[in-house]
Amino acid sequence: MRIGLCVPMNTAWTAAADGLAISLGDEAEIVRGVEPCLAEFRDLDAVVANIVDRAYYEKAERLKAIFVPFVGVNHLPADLILERGISVFNCHGNAESVAEKALSMALAGFGRLVEYHNDLRDEIWHGFWVGKGREDFWHSMFRRRCAILGVGAIGEALARLLKAFDCEVIGYRRRADAKRPEHFDEVTTDLLSAVSGAEIVFVALPLTDATRGVVGRAELEAMRGAFLVNVGRGEVVDEAALYEALRDGALSGAGLDVWYTYPQGGSTVGAPSRFPIHRLPNVVLSPHVGGSTYEAVDMNVVQTSRNIELWARTGDAEHRVDLRASY
Repeated sequence: MRIGLCVPMNTAWTAAADGLAISLGDEAEIVRGVEPCLAEFRDLDAVVANIVDRAYYEKAERLKAIFVPFVGVNHLPADLILERGISVFNCHGNAESVAEKALSMALAGFGRLVEYHNDLRDEIWHGFWVGKGREDFWHSMFRRRCAILGVGAIGEALARLLKAFDCEVIGYRRRADAKRPEHFDEVTTDLLSAVSGAEIVFVALPLTDATRGVVGRAELEAMRGAFLVNVGRGEVVDEAALYEALRDGALSGAGLDVWYTYPQGGSTVGAPSRFPIHRLPNVVLSPHVGGSTYEAVDMNVVQTSRNIELWARTGDAEHRVDLRASY
């Protein structure tokens, strides 16, 4: 069989390719690098791919498996892959890093870190040093009621972190038959019930037809006074409703790592929303880098490599993707 690593061959992928060549031996030929894989795409039995033009998949009649070296699968030609019965597997090596980013944004919001940092940089002091009282206090995260929307790998990692703060953790997911993961006090399929009374709401849902705009005005009203953290996808939360809730004080604040508009054509400049969310004083901003850690990228390579070996030996692997559900 021929397995293509259609990714830039950096140190991590080179080591993974060497490991696969040794472990699979004569069972498989490993094609390395983007250009070599694209040139031989039609003759591959399996491929690790980032974004590849649909035309390559149309000609790949031998292809049996696609390994996505990250979580998102929206870039794949789902109709074609489903029609041909090609298996798709992703990985969740970024889960701990994204969970850590979510927690850090909540801590920054509760601790007023951005405000204090910016003011002190401008030589403006807060606190009892300058005769200020409760108006300059910050909030502790200990023993907060937290809702995590999305009980996947990120949600599980985040729940584990929150338990260090003795938080009550309520999870939301659509499946009623799945087992409750460790570190969750409760998991419900009722979104309004999950967010009602929550002091911090974490969004870790993928973007699908079922989740687009699932957090709207009614859900934001149900979490009135809460701090919202979104590390899933921007469009899971209704854009206009989010802006209004933050502007009018329905939400105490937000930490946002995912957005609604992104720079195009190689530009590094651009507003992240149609609304001036990024100008509001109660928002902690991050440019969609929750999974962009050295550790997460390396773990994605490790998980993908292990999955390839497992599939080559058994015909199946972990983290099989349901393209009909987009995750």
